[in-house]
Amino acid sequence: MHVLVVHSDPRFFRELKQLILAQDATGAYLSGLGEIRQQLEAQFPDLIVLEHQCLLAGAESLAGAFRRSQRLPVVFLTTADSDRIRSGEDVNRLAGLMAHLHSQTDQRRTQQITQVGQIRIHSGRMRVALGEKWVRLPPIQFRILHHLALSPGTVIPHRELIDVAWGAEAADDEDRRDFLKVHIMQLRRTLGPDFKDYIQTVRGQGYALVDPDFDD
Repeated sequence: MHVLVVHSDPRFFRELKQLILAQDATGAYLSGLGEIRQQLEAQFPDLIVLEHQCLLAGAESLAGAFRRSQRLPVVFLTTADSDRIRSGEDVNRLAGLMAHLHSQTDQRRTQQITQVGQIRIHSGRMRVALGEKWVRLPPIQFRILHHLALSPGTVIPHRELIDVAWGAEAADDEDRRDFLKVHIMQLRRTLGPDFKDYIQTVRGQGYALVDPDFDD
């Protein structure tokens, strides 16, 4: 689980980090909401701990970031809340919430992650991990890659991938197959040289997602 702490006092994050680590989680810190959108897109937090004063100063930034992201649990802290956590009065309550979310996060990830070799696809948040690096894909390319990953090593026909990408009403003609080819090329470019061999073309039939390091 990854926790994003937005608080005006960096000492609060340093103190809270011990609790975060104790929950086998990771944490990141922002002093305000100015860069919240970039953090949501780059870090994919599972929980946001947000100081009330930061919210008052940057509510518009938070609303704009949430319009582009999955809805996330947020813990709003007043100054008094922060003081109680520092003193240990409310630390167990926050720890209990984090433990509960951590358990839920692990269950969701188990259900929503499809893995082929070093590529992991998170269907819940429409993101892809290439080794340790997380990337976002355009919706059509994400649907294509995810569908290929559901049947690794199996050649998926052009018609089936067209249905997945554009819907069953899309025509299976030369133009549409050219569009599919373009998206496959862009997908390979996004995956980069270390993962280019994962998507294989079977001429006249379709495409397959394979683990090139798998020795059968």
